[in-house]
Amino acid sequence: MSVKYDVVATVGQYEKDGQVKYLNRKVGVIVSTQKGYRLKLDACFNPAGCPQRSDDGGVWLALFEPKKDQPQQQQSAPRQAQANDSLDDDIPF
Repeated sequence: MSVKYDVVATVGQYEKDGQVKYLNRKVGVIVSTQKGYRLKLDACFNPAGCPQRSDDGGVWLALFEPKKDQPQQQQSAPRQAQANDSLDDDIPF
C-alpha cells in the first residue's frame, strides 16, 4: 500500500491581523492497493466537530499529496516502542 493523498479537515478558524485563518488537521490518508483506492480515517476524527460548510449538513475534506519531508506513520511507531523500553523503574508490571 502506498499513500497517495493526505485527507485534511478544517476544524476551526480564527482572525489574525484582520484576516480569517483556518485550522486544518490531517484526519486520514488515501492509499492505493491492488484492489483500488481506499480511505483510512483516524479513529479519533469526528466530523460533527467540523464547522458546517454546506447547506446539506455535509463536511468537506480536502486531499493533498503527501509532503516528502514528513515521515510516514508506520516509521514512527517503532521509535515510540524503543523509547518506552528505556524506562527504568521498580514497578513490577
